[in-house]
Amino acid sequence: MKDYSLYYWDRRLEEAEVKELLNQAWEELYELEFDQVFGAWRGVHLEEETDTVHITWENMYSGPPLMISIHRVTRVLRMDYPPDELIELEQAEIERIRSLPHGKRR
Repeated sequence: MKDYSLYYWDRRLEEAEVKELLNQAWEELYELEFDQVFGAWRGVHLEEETDTVHITWENMYSGPPLMISIHRVTRVLRMDYPPDELIELEQAEIERIRSLPHGKRR
């Protein structure tokens, strides 16, 4: 999995760590055979209080986004639905990008 495109990236996280965590998340999706329905990464969020990174993704058949949470130290992983505040951050960034002139989009 080499596509690291994201709508939202919490810049408190270094790029190398984000790539490492995305690769770990992809390996988990592949092992659980979710790779068949994977659509795109949405965002990477840091929850400092618990030292956990939340990675949101969407499947290719629509439906609500899904989330993989990975503890930064133990690398313990869990799957869940993302809370509304994470989706709202991502949606605001998507709208900001869409409102830019076509040549100024990332």
